[in-house]
Amino acid sequence: MKFHPTLLARRSYFSFIFWGVILLAIFLFFKIVLGGGEKILLSRTNLLKVDWPTDLEFCGEKVPLDDFYVRESWEKEFLVTLASDYQNILYLKRAPKYFPAIESELKKRGLPDDLKYLAVAESALREDVASSAGAVGLWQFVPATAEKYGLRVDDAIDERNNFEKSTPAALDYLEFLHEKFGSWTLAAAAYNSGENGLARRIDEQLVDDYYDLYLNDETSRYLFRILAVKEIMRDPEKYGYELDDGDYFAWPKFEVQTVVGPVADLAQFASENATTLRAIKELNPWIVSNSLPSGSFDVKIAR
Repeated sequence: MKFHPTLLARRSYFSFIFWGVILLAIFLFFKIVLGGGEKILLSRTNLLKVDWPTDLEFCGEKVPLDDFYVRESWEKEFLVTLASDYQNILYLKRAPKYFPAIESELKKRGLPDDLKYLAVAESALREDVASSAGAVGLWQFVPATAEKYGLRVDDAIDERNNFEKSTPAALDYLEFLHEKFGSWTLAAAAYNSGENGLARRIDEQLVDDYYDLYLNDETSRYLFRILAVKEIMRDPEKYGYELDDGDYFAWPKFEVQTVVGPVADLAQFASENATTLRAIKELNPWIVSNSLPSGSFDVKIAR
C-alpha cells in the first residue's frame, strides 16, 4: 500500500503533538506532586498530619471521644469540614459581620459563647438562605417557631431575615430548649430536629444523652459539624487559613432610618434617598416585596 507524503507528514505532526502533550503532563505531574509539595492542597492541610484535638466540649459539656461511634462521627465531620477550604474561608470572612453582635447578646444573657456556631452550621452565616423544609434566615426559623418567638412572617415582611430581630428570638428559643432538655447538647439537637421529634426519640429509646441517641442523619451529624466549625474558626492559622485584614469583606456602611409606611414604590424611595433598590434589598432582606406596608420600620440606608 502506498502512502501519500502529505498524509505521512500530517500523521507525524499529530503524533508529535500527542506525545508532546503526554510528556508535558508527566513533567508537570512530577514537578508539582513530587517536587513542589507546598503547592498541593493536602500538603497544606495534610489530613494525616493534623494535630487532632484530644479533648472536645460544647458549651462546657464534654464530648465522650472514648466512645467508638462518637469518635468516628467526630473524625468524619472534622475531615469533611477541613477539606472544604472555600466554605471555611467564607465562614471566616463573614464572621466579623455577625459574631460581635451574637457574642454581645450571649454575654448579656450569660449564655455559652459556643452557641454562636449554631448560626454557622444552620446558614453558613447567610441571612438570605432558605431550606427545602421552609426554614429561612441566619438562624433558620420555620414560620410557626418564628411567629411563636415574636417574628413577623407574611407576604410583606419576613423578620426571619432580620438579623437584629432573629438573633434574640433564636437565643430565646435555645434557652427554652435548654430548660426543657437539661443540656446544651440536646438543646442544639432539638433546635435542628424540632423539640417534639427529639422528645419522642428520647421516650422511645429510653436514653437522654445526645451521644446515645439513634437519630436521623442530619441531626446525628449536627453537633459534630458545629464542633468541627468551632475548632477551625477558633484557631484558623493552625489549619492553614491565614487571612490578612485586607482579606475580610468590607461591609457597606449604612444608617438606620425610621420609615413610616405604606411605601408603594421602594425603587422611588431609594432614588429619593440617594441609593438603589438593590442596596435597600441587600441591607434589608426582611423586606419581601418592592414596597412596604403600613407601619413603622427601621430601614438600613447605604451611605
